[in-house]
Parts: sequence; C-alpha cells; structure tokens
Amino acid sequence: MIRMDVKYFEYVLEILECGSINKAAQNLKLSQPNLSVCIKNLESELGFPIFHRNNTGIFLTPEGELFMNSAKKIVTELETINNIPSLFTEKGNISMSCTYSFDFMNQFIKFKKKNPLSYYEDSFKETGLIQTIRDVVEQRYRMSLFYCFDSVSETYYHFAKKHNLKLVPIAKEQSLILLASKKNPLSKKKEIQFKDIKNYKFIMYENFRFEEWLGILGFENDNRILYVFDRGGLIDTIKQSMYVTVMMKRFTDTYSEDCVEIPIVNTPCSMNAYIMYHSTYKMNAREKLFIRQLKELFA
Repeated sequence: MIRMDVKYFEYVLEILECGSINKAAQNLKLSQPNLSVCIKNLESELGFPIFHRNNTGIFLTPEGELFMNSAKKIVTELETINNIPSLFTEKGNISMSCTYSFDFMNQFIKFKKKNPLSYYEDSFKETGLIQTIRDVVEQRYRMSLFYCFDSVSETYYHFAKKHNLKLVPIAKEQSLILLASKKNPLSKKKEIQFKDIKNYKFIMYENFRFEEWLGILGFENDNRILYVFDRGGLIDTIKQSMYVTVMMKRFTDTYSEDCVEIPIVNTPCSMNAYIMYHSTYKMNAREKLFIRQLKELFA
C-alpha cells in the first residue's frame, strides 16, 4: 500500500504551474536540490516517473498526467475540508485573498486597528491575480479582492457567471502611475506618456499574466522585463536600479521614500478593482464594513 505525504502533491502541482523546478522551489521556499529529491522520492514510491526532463523544459509523462488529475482533486478536497471551520460561518472573521497592493494591505491593517477584536481569526493573503481568483473558486478563501485593466473587465464578468460567482466593483477608472527610483532620470518629470517609457526596463509580478498587464499597454514580452515574486522584491529592485513598473494610483502611504510616482497621461486604459465571492455567500458584518471602507477610499 502506498503511503505518501500530501505536501508532495502540492510540490508537483507547483512545478507544473511554474513550468520549472527552480521557480517552484522559490515559491515553496525550498532549495532546488531539496525539491528535486522530494520529487525523485515520490516517483520512486509511485513506481513511475511523473516528469520528463530535457533541455527545453519539464513535461508530464503519460503516467504523470493521470497522477496529476487525481492529485489536483485530492489537494483541492483537503483544502476545502481544512477551511470548513472558517467558511460560511457566523463568527465574523474575514477570509480574503487579494492581489499585491499597498492600498489593500494598508486598509486591512487600518481596519484591524479600528476593530481590535482578538477572537476573530482573520485570513488576508496577498498573491497574484490568477491565484487570488483560484482561491475563491476552490474555496480556500471566501472572497477575492483584485484590480485589473478596464479593457479586460468583461472577461472576469463572464468568468464569474460561469463559476456561479458574484463580481462587485469597488473602484472604477483609476489612474495609472509609473513607479521609478529617485535616481532614475524619469523621476524629474511631473507627468509621462507611454511613448516615453517604451525603451525602459520593466519589472512585474511573476504570477500576473503578461498579456493582461504590460501586454495591454503595448509592451513587448522580451528580455527587458524582470519578474519577481513579491512586493518587497519589486520595490527593492526599483530603488536600486533603473527598472520601472506601472501601477494603479496610490491612495494611502508612499511606496518608498526612495521612489517617485509619476502620473501617466493619455493612457489607453485605466484600472478597476473588484471583490469576488460565491453567489450563495452572505457577507458577515465585518466583511461588509471592510468593503465599505475600501469603497470610501476609492470614491
């Protein structure tokens, strides 16, 4: 009888999503050699190879594809079971997955300070756009809080309808800014147009789709783009280099004293922010209060 740790399933799923053991190891906070050993041990226990490796990348074997189909179901069901105590309860806790955002996180911290009720076990996770929506679909979190360009908003309305989700706007037509180091020559400008920044090196979050971010703005997906995994890495890189990025206009504290925010004018699109949750779910009082606070911020 095969006995294996479920975390190995999660490792395999992460490798498949990233398309690389190196990237998966970074996401999982493991060293690449340790992750490789875990996969080899799992393959040995199963009695068949999950991945085929060559110079162009890593691919599922026929046995691996069958294993992956079952692994996804097992991991999803276990996460759903583990989340039962916090899902659809009257406790009043907040369960939210959101895209990387200073405004979202700062508002949540302010909300917690205003409502210091220690017996509520709130869950507030920052991640990429794809993952935050997946967190709600797979019921890891009750709500998804995210922003996207208005030109792709209709895509998410169709997605919500297909998966029996409710999509509620909390901000519309928000302006864009360019974030750059104070050492960057662009920092002297009071405003900027996209034609002025096309040749600059860009940095963006690894788990955002390029075609739904810089691609919409007309940029090429080439070697001038650096991908990072979190806000800290993004800000630190911008502070110490000539890399820049495009963000939604900030409403709360500054991104960094070493960075400047330059308004982008004549943009082809703007930003919208949304809250997404299962259509059968009824928000508790604290969730409603937090959403109201966000709407007031963006009003």
